[in-house]
Amino acid sequence: MKLTATLTALYSKRDASGNCYWALRFVDHETGKAAQGIVSGGESNIYGILRVWNPDLDDWDRSVQFQVQALGKREFKRLTEKWKYAGCVPQDLVNFIRQELAQS
Repeated sequence: MKLTATLTALYSKRDASGNCYWALRFVDHETGKAAQGIVSGGESNIYGILRVWNPDLDDWDRSVQFQVQALGKREFKRLTEKWKYAGCVPQDLVNFIRQELAQS
């Protein structure tokens, strides 16, 4: 199966209060376009994108590579400070990604 995109779930290491923050980066291999945003929720919310990305499959989209990357708190904040809010539930995240890819 040909890989069509890479979806990366980025998260910060826990702060003093135990909070962990999440973001996503989606890169379309065919066009080279990318979308990135801050996410409410966690890895499962981002991973759920694969379930709703291609509704014709009615299954997980295995043509999208999924990765998880941990970043230090400061590195995460610097990287994501200008990123837009993407949403929480997988369908909202898919809508955000499609909109960002169409605009870039």
